[in-house]
Amino acid sequence: MNHESRHIEIMLRFASLTAILATTATCLHLNVNNISFIRSGATSLAANLFTYHDPASTVGQFVQPQPWFWWLSGSGWTSLIDYTAYTNDTTYILAIHSALLQNVGSNYDFVPASQAGWEANDDQVYWVYAALTAMEYGFPPLPCEPEASAVGTTGSCQNTSWLTIANNAFEDFVTRWQNNSITCNGGLKWQYNPSATGNGWTYKNTVTNGGFFQTAARLARFTGNATYADWANRIWDWSAGVGLISPDFHVFDGTSDGEGANCSSVNHDEWSYNIASYLHGAANMYAFTHNNATSATPNATVWQSRTHGLLVAANQTFFSPFPNATGIMYEPNCELAAKCNTDQASFKGSLATWMAKTSLLVPSTKGDIFSLLRPSAVGAAASCEGVLWD
Repeated sequence: MNHESRHIEIMLRFASLTAILATTATCLHLNVNNISFIRSGATSLAANLFTYHDPASTVGQFVQPQPWFWWLSGSGWTSLIDYTAYTNDTTYILAIHSALLQNVGSNYDFVPASQAGWEANDDQVYWVYAALTAMEYGFPPLPCEPEASAVGTTGSCQNTSWLTIANNAFEDFVTRWQNNSITCNGGLKWQYNPSATGNGWTYKNTVTNGGFFQTAARLARFTGNATYADWANRIWDWSAGVGLISPDFHVFDGTSDGEGANCSSVNHDEWSYNIASYLHGAANMYAFTHNNATSATPNATVWQSRTHGLLVAANQTFFSPFPNATGIMYEPNCELAAKCNTDQASFKGSLATWMAKTSLLVPSTKGDIFSLLRPSAVGAAASCEGVLWD
């Protein structure tokens, strides 16, 4: 990774952490042209985030204003994995390991017993992102956990590699997709439990399918295995086919198979984490096909075009709410009316992070992404009253 790319990525993860900690962030001095200032700001934010971790009472979760859902804690731990990789600060490794072990579940796929009855596909995938991120950075693996064994024996050890954990979750999604394909010719449902209340069992939401797409794409790039790429292609084609991705690359919230609808209509709400899920997945598919020219179709040129198309649509939808806020990221469905709930306030963190990572995977996007994210990083710091920035 070159110096400029590292600078961009650290700066944008700074913005991501700020988004996650929107209600608790402290005032920071940020000079976006100085890597030392960015590292210092990230260190302050990471320390602030960690103060909300209480392993004795929250089972690897962060204590935050309610409602604070389980998936957001997965996002928080992924932030700390990113922080560790960017700064080489090892302060949080043991806590990260402890939290992920408490939530990875007996099948090592982030389906823990503590979340039984309400965990959904999109909740699970935000913890899977932690494993994928750790896998990509070569983060220290989870301690090897002994299996249950007779008293007086040491037992054997489960395979706790990040790749195995990510693949286990991928296989969950494959099985659920196949089971859900009785309607709409494919697509994951929001919930994987048929007894889910509300519309969870009838709604095929975009963040779930985008999460499956991104998981498959990242595994394809990391392993070079075309099976993962084939699934990424299938998910993209299904998403575009039912209208979740428009011809001009806007990404909408979901579709329903309830009451015989068979995904015949689309909820056209746009949220930043939905397009972000597909953006980073498309960037990984570009990187995969660029390095494996004969292993998957469509080719790298198509995925590069899709990545740029998603970036243009993200710029049109989630940046520059006012003439005096050029390049500032915002959530149009709730932010201008100051009505974002805890979940919605965090969505921009996903867009900031995955735009930054996209700039590294698809170099032709770097200039556009840097020009968007630089003012957003400054704006994130300036959102605290009394902040100093350059």
